[in-house]
Amino acid sequence: MRKLLAIYARVSTEEQAKHGFSIPSQIRECQERIGQVSALIFADEGVSGETLHRPALEKLRQKIKEGEVDSVYCLDPDRLSRKLLHQLLLTEEWERQGVSLNFVNGDYSKTPEGNLFYALRGAISEFEKAKITERMCRGRREKARQGRVLRDFQIYGYDFDKTQEQLTINPQEAEVVKEIFAWLITPPPGIRGISGIARALTARGVPTKRGAPIWHRQVVRQILGNRTYIGEFYQNRWDTTQERVRPRPPEEWIYIPCPPIIDRDTFATAQSILSSLSVNSRS
Repeated sequence: MRKLLAIYARVSTEEQAKHGFSIPSQIRECQERIGQVSALIFADEGVSGETLHRPALEKLRQKIKEGEVDSVYCLDPDRLSRKLLHQLLLTEEWERQGVSLNFVNGDYSKTPEGNLFYALRGAISEFEKAKITERMCRGRREKARQGRVLRDFQIYGYDFDKTQEQLTINPQEAEVVKEIFAWLITPPPGIRGISGIARALTARGVPTKRGAPIWHRQVVRQILGNRTYIGEFYQNRWDTTQERVRPRPPEEWIYIPCPPIIDRDTFATAQSILSSLSVNSRS
């Protein structure tokens, strides 16, 4: 079987918006480099370069593993990955399989100078990405400390005012929230517990925040435990700078006051009932 050349291109949404990177331009420059020879195209659009879990990259690695590709062309090392460790991992993996890796902007060769150049470019790229991420996070934290809501968090019972950057009460949804708490505390005939509330909302044809026709008990449970309804909204609760989203310690949360829908006594009563339900479900 004749082996083929492959072109890999990648751009994140942020890079395309800010720097004008585009998949077609990367492919065009790579194609000019290899000439009239046909090549397989692998392109990840709107995908971060900080992870190796990218659809097109995974397909390329599989093609290489199956022995169908003998050369890979990429515009620049940071198109391959933003992380030096990942760049080196892919390079070593493909070299073991007899595949050459070529860059339009900066040739990589198996020499001490080439290895140093490649490593430095990767390190600088990773450093620049880390600095951009740090500046963005710092900017978002500062906005949050000023009492501004950063985006639409899709909280049932509230709308997001983009102009004021605040949460405002959605009157129709707020009435549903009040009913959910009331049904938990004083169940009407035929409605019992969280599952019963979810079934009742579904039967009434009440849409969820995302417009879904079916309510699940976990969605009801999240509403009943959300302190936003007593006027306490928190930002900076999650660390998204790594590949996995991780919770931040409570002392790093940023409190944002918002209009309450439920009074504190009602919320406290609901939490007591939820705790007893949890204990009973485990026993």
